[in-house]
Amino acid sequence: MSERRLSDVYADYSRFYDLYVGDRTDDIPLYLEYAASSTTPVLEIGAGTGRLTLPTASAGHQVVAVDISPSMLEILDARLAEQPEVTRRQVRVVHVDMLELDLGETFDFVLVPFFTFNYLLTSEAQNAALDRLSAHLSDSGRLVLDLFVPPTPEIDSVLEPEVRMDANDPATGDRVRLWTAANVDAAARIEHRTQWFEVTGPDGASETTEINIDRRFFLPGELERLAEDHGLRVLELFTGYRGEPPKPDSVQLVYVLGHA
Repeated sequence: MSERRLSDVYADYSRFYDLYVGDRTDDIPLYLEYAASSTTPVLEIGAGTGRLTLPTASAGHQVVAVDISPSMLEILDARLAEQPEVTRRQVRVVHVDMLELDLGETFDFVLVPFFTFNYLLTSEAQNAALDRLSAHLSDSGRLVLDLFVPPTPEIDSVLEPEVRMDANDPATGDRVRLWTAANVDAAARIEHRTQWFEVTGPDGASETTEINIDRRFFLPGELERLAEDHGLRVLELFTGYRGEPPKPDSVQLVYVLGHA
């Protein structure tokens, strides 16, 4: 999937994004800790609708919020307009593909949250991204990557459709149900995921939006070698957002990288 295609996917996904993940807050305290030690603005890649941007800015930190999706950034802009002026002044929104990032400045804290890096499906894209991220990282800065790992990364597997969400949209009164299915191609290290959002209005009429998206995962040692190719080294590696040691069955990993 090309980076432009990813932008197209999020044009469909943006209308459901906040309802699906907007109440996720478990990673915010960790990122605020890194932001607190930064002497520069925070560079957030994949800012989306502002799930992390807004609490980071509200905590008093400047944020450069980068995203490839115009539709996601439209929602972020609308949410920013509702914030106090002191918060709005903290945020600079940039519409750009991370592979083409060229801001002409470096940052003490660069954040690529919530599996954003996994949407880079080729070695070429991953290398281009790390080239740009490394170029924007200050000498003593920290680059944090939050990565998805399937439960059995070395084995082909199938996740049959299951309900992941059944909620009412407070903005419209619609009932929104989400089903997710996936299959893992272990040789290609790709998870192919399909999601169906069924929207039922107050009048009982319903429509379903199908979204297909792929994520590439890393086997042990692979990200470390990729980082080394770009003059970076792993400073910390943990699972969850409280620094727990990785386990063989961890389905999420946080890499903290710095210049070698």
